[in-house]
Amino acid sequence: MKRVLNDLALGVRLAVGGSRKSWVRLLLQGVGIGMCVAVLLFAASIPTAFGNRDQRGDARNTVETGTGPAPLLVENGSVEYRADYVRGTYVRALVPDAPKPPGIDRLPDDGEIIVSPRLAALLASPEGELLRPRFPQRVIGTFAPAGMDGPQDLRFLAGDDEIQPNDGNQVYAFGQSYLGGGLPTILLMLSIVGAVVLLFPVLVFVSVSARLAAAQRDRRLAALRLVGAGATRVRLIASGEALAGAVVGLAVGFGLLFAIRPLVDDIPIPEIAMFPSDLAPTLPLTVLVIVAVPVLAVLSSVFAMRRTIIEPLGVVREQKPVRRRLWWRVVPALGGVALLASQFGKFGAGSSKPQEWPIVVGVVLLMFAVPVLLPWLVERVVHGMRGATPALQLAVRRLQLDAGTAARVVGGVSVVLAGTVTLQVILAGVENDVKAEDTQQAGNHSLNVTVNETTPIPELPELLARTPGVAGVQSLQRAFTTTPEGDTTTISVGSCEALRTVVKLSSCADGQIFQVPTANGFGDAKPGDTLTFKGTGRTWTVPQVERANGTLIGIFATPAAAKDVDLTHAYADVQADLDLSRTDVAEHVRNALAPYSWRVHTTFFGQDRGSEVEQVFLAVRRALYGAALITLLLAGASLLVVGLEQVRERRRPLAAMAASGVPRRTLALSLVWQNGIPLVISTVVAVGTGVLLGVLVTWAFDAEVAYDWTGIGVVTGISVGLVVLVTALTLPSLRRATGALGLRTE
Repeated sequence: MKRVLNDLALGVRLAVGGSRKSWVRLLLQGVGIGMCVAVLLFAASIPTAFGNRDQRGDARNTVETGTGPAPLLVENGSVEYRADYVRGTYVRALVPDAPKPPGIDRLPDDGEIIVSPRLAALLASPEGELLRPRFPQRVIGTFAPAGMDGPQDLRFLAGDDEIQPNDGNQVYAFGQSYLGGGLPTILLMLSIVGAVVLLFPVLVFVSVSARLAAAQRDRRLAALRLVGAGATRVRLIASGEALAGAVVGLAVGFGLLFAIRPLVDDIPIPEIAMFPSDLAPTLPLTVLVIVAVPVLAVLSSVFAMRRTIIEPLGVVREQKPVRRRLWWRVVPALGGVALLASQFGKFGAGSSKPQEWPIVVGVVLLMFAVPVLLPWLVERVVHGMRGATPALQLAVRRLQLDAGTAARVVGGVSVVLAGTVTLQVILAGVENDVKAEDTQQAGNHSLNVTVNETTPIPELPELLARTPGVAGVQSLQRAFTTTPEGDTTTISVGSCEALRTVVKLSSCADGQIFQVPTANGFGDAKPGDTLTFKGTGRTWTVPQVERANGTLIGIFATPAAAKDVDLTHAYADVQADLDLSRTDVAEHVRNALAPYSWRVHTTFFGQDRGSEVEQVFLAVRRALYGAALITLLLAGASLLVVGLEQVRERRRPLAAMAASGVPRRTLALSLVWQNGIPLVISTVVAVGTGVLLGVLVTWAFDAEVAYDWTGIGVVTGISVGLVVLVTALTLPSLRRATGALGLRTE
């Protein structure tokens, strides 16, 4: 044991001692690994952040059962504003000590309102000019963090003494917890795959950063091997060097986490933004990161020493390495394809919850195949190349001698590109399965106004007809029913003119019945089904219906066909035909309805959000794309560190060539070619792997394959541009390296 500790200590001394170059190398390793550690710690904070968010949501949930008269009345008053959704409630306290939701000091009285900080900023800004008429109340304060999901919440709580008790608005307390729920299965699997796809490149970056200045280290350890050090001792010494860099990286990573922590509430994506107190890695995941990063650094360093152990003399003399073998590099890709293929057909309707581990392991293996195959591909491509210009000649010769380093330089970005392309293919396919039931249609000119069933507004159609920007008004009666399977569907009754505002009809006559089905067919009523009306318990048998498309789902009946339909508890749905030539016409019409506050709810089909499932999907997609952007920025930063170290490592030969008369422009172009050739190869491999992986996962999800070629092209261009930018940023260091001081040795 003492000998093992001595060998490890020798490796640490080699990493931190000897010269200024050792300190620079250690610093670059620490920065490269540290950025990866910061991202891993950020990911380790996600359970805490979402757990705290769920707890805050449960604390706001109302408790609607109790003894005696209810002390508080609550009505939902959430409003749409352009592309935003402002959540809020109106309250009326019936007793002085009425319960209040978390995050406020007191309940607002009639004419008072409490808003979230972001809503307050929006109302005070020019962008909120058309929203202000809907909130004429006096602002008495803002929510504390305990009353919001996150710092980007748009939320309000207003007082209104006109609220009257009914069966659905009486509240006894706050803090109701609900079991179950969560993401739908397909979105849960999408989130898991997205996390794997985005976090795996971080582990690749750790491995790449741990092998900075690998050529110098290999020559140093090969010299120890030649003077008699055994293979085990050389591996222990290399482990000591890797551990030193990993420990520095852990320190840098925790420092970056605490430096970034105060800024997370400024993230503009609501699904990612969190309060600084939420950015707290869980203890098990923190321990996992602290253990896994050094272990990965050590394993990658020891694995890269195969040639040093086998042929140390060739390493010392910098001879051309032996050709890489292909067979073991193909195994991960084949294993990943096999695991994903094993899940085909197991995600269909009625099947049990799909197994997660085959999909996760399959994704990891296919992603792992990218950095494993790249060095072999680069080596084979450049093997027979000949440079047409001196710069290309220098680059090709360098790649022939050491294709692995160049592949590592662009390998990290290629893994991120493959992961992002995978996400784009998966998201494009899954989107069809979670399509909004209330379909968004750009250019649709119908504004749906739903009236609270407890507060009829008979004058509403006339009011809308007089409002500027409204071309016509139609009314529907909409009743909620339950199918024999327990699903909820609606029956809407109105004239043909009213039905046409929400349903595309080629022909219509009184006595006809139409049905707009859901995207996946789940929950649709079938002819012959007996539907039970909510509130009364009366039943109605579904006759033969005609299929149609529209902005709302459910059954749509003309008056003659709906004689037996129970409309006792039906909602009044008023359809306002808008003149879209007017700017923000929907917001102006909503402002005309502002005096009715919680009594009416509006939906503009040409602009508003879709169904709840689609909104969850959109939130998952925004979160994944935001995380992909962070990972891509990490790839660029890691690439810059590796590029700078590559120039520093070759300082002496570059300075010697410059002193011999080789123009600096030729050396700079050779560096561009040296990164450009592997970049082209890695881009082809990454896009191909990403599309293949996306198709396989989409088939495993039993979804229809779709390709977002525009998005794939944009991400590919960004990745290529990132490599070009980083290469350009390394050119100033090339100029310093080719100076006379570059010939100095220590």
